[in-house]
Amino acid sequence: MTFKFEEDPGITMERLAKKFKEDASQATARLAVASGKNLANKTQPWGLGKKARKTIEENVVDAARRVCYIIPPKNQAFMTRLKKGGRGARVKYKTGFGGWHEVMPSQIMSDSRQINRHIDKVRAGKANPPRWIPWSDIIVVSTAAFNKAMTARRKRIGIHKGGWLGAGIQAAGLQGGPERAKIGKNVANWAQKHRRIGSARYDGDRRYITLTNRGKAAQWLLTAGDEQAAMEKAWQDTEGWYKKAIKRREKEQR
Repeated sequence: MTFKFEEDPGITMERLAKKFKEDASQATARLAVASGKNLANKTQPWGLGKKARKTIEENVVDAARRVCYIIPPKNQAFMTRLKKGGRGARVKYKTGFGGWHEVMPSQIMSDSRQINRHIDKVRAGKANPPRWIPWSDIIVVSTAAFNKAMTARRKRIGIHKGGWLGAGIQAAGLQGGPERAKIGKNVANWAQKHRRIGSARYDGDRRYITLTNRGKAAQWLLTAGDEQAAMEKAWQDTEGWYKKAIKRREKEQR
């Protein structure tokens, strides 16, 4: 998912930049940094704090449970019977039309990587699997295998927010001079672990800055309305910074 910024930050901001003795290119780079942070903030679930992280963790497990039929530890004898196959390899699946369903050998998985690959396959690149999943797409796993898969899956938490933060961090490197805009290391550091999937670059003629988030579900987690809100906030933040910086410099020069 990409956003492109032309080297034309608007009349108001360009005037503010000029008053601060910066050109349109510098103002555009500042705007790109602020946009990366605000796009991350508006990526679902909103926010960059602990509450957003907890919500993502809960969503990760909830989405996985839709795809996995989990056999609890006390029913390991039942899991053994399912692995043997035959008429006894049946479970009751209530979602959709419900009823009893035969468990095929290919549906029983124990490897965490295999489990996560299947969850991703059912997601089909979207943020979450559909609410109703046909029995043929369900996999049967033990509680231990499911928990191990979730431990690995939690390492991805914040990947889409991190992509936008990474793009903003790279945009910061496109600035010149002192008092550069930046995204601090403590801003959603749990998401910044994934900053490498984000990037910012000028085009060949240095007329545009393009922010890119390579997260597969980035477009599904950012609605058109949230995109607009993020960009408006980035504009406000950048203009606000210029106004404060100008006042501070004028005060220093008195």
